[in-house]
Amino acid sequence: MAPGRGVVGAVLGVGVAAPGPLDRRGGVLGRVTGYPEWAGFALREVLEERLGLPVVLDKDTNAGAAALGSGDSGDSVYLHVGSGVGAGLCLGGEVYRGGRSGAGEFGHQVLLLDGPPCRCGARGCVEALCLAAVARGDTAEAARVLGEAAANLVALLDVDRVLLGGRVVADAPGTFVTVVGDVLASRALGPHTATVALAPRGVAEGAAELILGPLFGRTP
Repeated sequence: MAPGRGVVGAVLGVGVAAPGPLDRRGGVLGRVTGYPEWAGFALREVLEERLGLPVVLDKDTNAGAAALGSGDSGDSVYLHVGSGVGAGLCLGGEVYRGGRSGAGEFGHQVLLLDGPPCRCGARGCVEALCLAAVARGDTAEAARVLGEAAANLVALLDVDRVLLGGRVVADAPGTFVTVVGDVLASRALGPHTATVALAPRGVAEGAAELILGPLFGRTP
């Protein structure tokens, strides 16, 4: 609000980006890896009661995908590396969430059979391998793990772009973009190779898009 000018417009609502899994329609958190006590917590209902405003709840990765912008006919994936590893899918210009808000649990694909245990209960998951490399300071290895998992996703969905974001990526953006790009190029199954870049906008902007998108006729 500019000094002396008053409020320009009313607050339309609150967009909340939370770690998944979660039930977007019900506004309820699922069994978030590392925070099992959150399972079943009705976050949207609680926030609406306290704030007195409409609240839209979605996964942080879906918010990252929503920030890419609707109306783009290309297919993109947003890969987020922070306290966990996940993906948001932007297919045909719209965020793809799946029938039960479960799409994009990218971090829990198994890359190494009988590998190290993951917080989800499986072994050898992308998340476990990537974050273990981050913990020991091996950023290049973390990026290589992410790249191998991204190559699986590109081969499965035939997407045009891979966008990277999250706290871990922000700490070494050049390494992640270069290494993930090299892995995708080496594993391309044909002449097409998905491009790799940093996400142009962040999760917070995507959370705002969850509220603003419908106002302008966009499907976030």
